[in-house]
Amino acid sequence: MTTAAGPPQGAAEIDTEGLYGRLAERGLRYGPAFRGLRSVWTDGTEVHADAGLDGAGGDGYLLHPALFDAALQTALVPGLDGGDTMLPFALRGVRVHKAGARAVRVRTVQGEGGAALTLTDADGDPVASVDGLVLRPVTADQLDAAAQSTRLLRLTWQAVPMPGPSAERRSWAFLGTDHLGVTGGLKAARRPFDAYPSLRALDAALRDGRPMPEVVVVSCTDEDAPVRSAAQRALGLVQEWLADDRLSGARLLLVTSGAVATRPEEDLADLPGAAVWGLLRAAQSEHPGRFVLVDADDAESSGRALVAAAATGEPQLAIRQGALSRPRLVRCPPAPKRTSLSGTVLLTGGTGALGRVFAHHLVTRHDVRHLVLLSRRGPAAPGAAELVAELEGLGARAEVIACDAADRAALERVLAGIPAPSAVIHSAGVVADATVGALSPRGLDRVLKPKVDAALNLHELIGDPDCAFVLFSSVAGLIGNSGQANYAAANVVLDALAHRRRALGLHGVSLAWGLWADDGGMGSGLSAADLNRVRRSGLAPLAHEQGLALFDAALARDEAVLAPVRLNEAALSGDDVPAVLADLAPARAERQTATDALRRRLADLPEAERDLAALEFVRAEAATVLGHDGLEDVDPDREFGAAGLDSLGNLELSRRLSAATGLRLPATLTFDHPTPAGLATHLRRLLQEGAQ
Repeated sequence: MTTAAGPPQGAAEIDTEGLYGRLAERGLRYGPAFRGLRSVWTDGTEVHADAGLDGAGGDGYLLHPALFDAALQTALVPGLDGGDTMLPFALRGVRVHKAGARAVRVRTVQGEGGAALTLTDADGDPVASVDGLVLRPVTADQLDAAAQSTRLLRLTWQAVPMPGPSAERRSWAFLGTDHLGVTGGLKAARRPFDAYPSLRALDAALRDGRPMPEVVVVSCTDEDAPVRSAAQRALGLVQEWLADDRLSGARLLLVTSGAVATRPEEDLADLPGAAVWGLLRAAQSEHPGRFVLVDADDAESSGRALVAAAATGEPQLAIRQGALSRPRLVRCPPAPKRTSLSGTVLLTGGTGALGRVFAHHLVTRHDVRHLVLLSRRGPAAPGAAELVAELEGLGARAEVIACDAADRAALERVLAGIPAPSAVIHSAGVVADATVGALSPRGLDRVLKPKVDAALNLHELIGDPDCAFVLFSSVAGLIGNSGQANYAAANVVLDALAHRRRALGLHGVSLAWGLWADDGGMGSGLSAADLNRVRRSGLAPLAHEQGLALFDAALARDEAVLAPVRLNEAALSGDDVPAVLADLAPARAERQTATDALRRRLADLPEAERDLAALEFVRAEAATVLGHDGLEDVDPDREFGAAGLDSLGNLELSRRLSAATGLRLPATLTFDHPTPAGLATHLRRLLQEGAQ
């Protein structure tokens, strides 16, 4: 038997990192566990490689699948310089000669019947052999469709251990009206607390010498209150809380009941509470450590768990039957079926950039022959006539109707004049970004109206259980994008509405989209700094074909809320990724944390070098936030505002420096110290004072 004794004379070595990069460019993306090739050589006719396993595991296999897959990857090397992208299709004559190998030398020879592979160990003894590996070409579309299943995410709730009693020794206060029986729960948990009708009353008590409570809990929301009212009350409370510097050492814990679903069958009756969750998720991103969200099945009987929730350090928790859980996004497995929409499809936002993309897709992929496209401007919208002509050329009848779906009477008139829709897709929406501290009630209402009011009108007016009801929400609601508290609030309500419809026996699915690339719509106004901020969060913009493939994959699944996104896996390995994305990070055990990084760095340096080190650190962090290549692009004496740092960038820089120093730094940090040099001096002084 021929063995793989080594690379032939004159064989050229191929850089393995570059090799996996070239494979990724063709749509073949291998995760860390499957990047097993260590060295690769080729002389044009044969491929030789060293492959091995990283980490523990593998003892229970005759031949570990990841090691065998790495060996098969060598057969793809000859096709990378041109021609079709190939994938293994069939294997013939596979034999394992030695069990438990963790490293092999591979020799691959192309022949008329396919590639033959020989695997040997370090001594040249046979490990495995393949008489014939048949490859077949695969198109980019096929690869993309297959890859999308790994980017269709769903929200799961993971159990959180109860902290010990010693961790729960905190001083408490209750604020406002007790809609949910929270005070009864605190009493049942034997937790002393002071009650105040408002923040103003708490302020007066503090002025009179009352000690500052560590946790202030507020009951949100009243189910009888409109969504808009609940969101506006929460916004006002958050802004008051952030405006009082004395409260910077306390946490505001907001309790809802029935605002989020921890299981598919849960009925979400608290849609106003869902708006509070979305808004506060954004507030948590902008001001880490200041707010805690808890959804309880029964706040009064969950007193012990509520007290424990404040001691976990988790920003978002649910209490179900006295147990705690936290939200995490995870990948969905591929669905075993394909689903098509047919009949009459009603599409809100139908003349917008994204609406046009989906109108074409519904006709070409789903064979829809009647489209009703709603928009506020209707036929007067730019390009509406051309869109109708294009769809008619594809064999579909398209009606463009001027209607604000947030106007219930207008929507009711439209529905009375068209055939009963077999599917509704609510894609309308606007953005009006602002930090939570600067967000106005008008800015909140501007986003809630087209998203939430329209969705509720559609829900109330279309009660056919056979009608597919698809809501376009945003992953911003699940992550809590900085600067998008209003948008997050609106979209979490849509997610909750999908759950609510299912509990009522109706169809409902909410697709929490990531950012679309080149959509010409809501994401078109983003700056380069904004896009870099999105990428640092662990996401990347979706191309149209990727998003459409995810849409089809989502329709094939039977779930209320799914997040079709494109992950930026490199950013997921960073330290500033939202907690809800933590389980998607590759090689999590190897992630490097930035916590106290500057403090530790300065401690290791001589006194004379610390000022320069602090300045370089601040410039490097500012360069990251501003999207520059390195600290050399940040002038130490130029004010941050003049360098392009906006309000969101200021919050991000403050958050990163807080983590790097272990200090609680104010949101006004770069306004109080407007240059990198001045800010570095300030941080250096704070760290020095803390060390004394």
